Amino acid sequence: MFSLGKLKLRSNLFLSPLAGYTNLPFRLVIREIGGVDLCTTDLVNARSLLEKNPKAIKLIETNEADSPLSVQLFGGVPEEMRDAAVYLESVGMCSVDVNMGCPVRKVVKTGGGSAMMTELAKTQKLVRGMVDALNIPVTAKMRLGWDDDNLTAPDLAHALEDAGIAAIFVHGRTRA
Repeated sequence: MFSLGKLKLRSNLFLSPLAGYTNLPFRLVIREIGGVDLCTTDLVNARSLLEKNPKAIKLIETNEADSPLSVQLFGGVPEEMRDAAVYLESVGMCSVDVNMGCPVRKVVKTGGGSAMMTELAKTQKLVRGMVDALNIPVTAKMRLGWDDDNLTAPDLAHALEDAGIAAIFVHGRTRA
């Protein structure tokens, strides 16, 4: 038994988000193979989810066999991230994961993805707002840092722990 905040899991193996792959059919195949318990969706833009964009809604598509499920959100606006997370909890998601690792320019320029690793106090405040608004666990996926000269993961991990994050998953390389 493994605990992620209040969420009790049968396994300590997780399906990480992978852009373009971790849709509902893929997750169901992985669950059928076995061993994994918590699966995570592809990254979802918080603003698009709040606007009920059909592409965002498709990314969070699920069914009764696809549980427990976490949705990975990205965005740099605290209120949007909080409100999208509250919406996800209201539709039955088990956990919300904050993307702090995506290096793609269109994500980073919004203040999301790996850009979050460069502003620790701002990121901590954003995560605290999400944690305080939810009854489900909030996790984060991050990299080691922006580049070899800015390895911020240890300091960010401490800041996120203080904000109440349930778990941190580290992609063991920098954004660069």
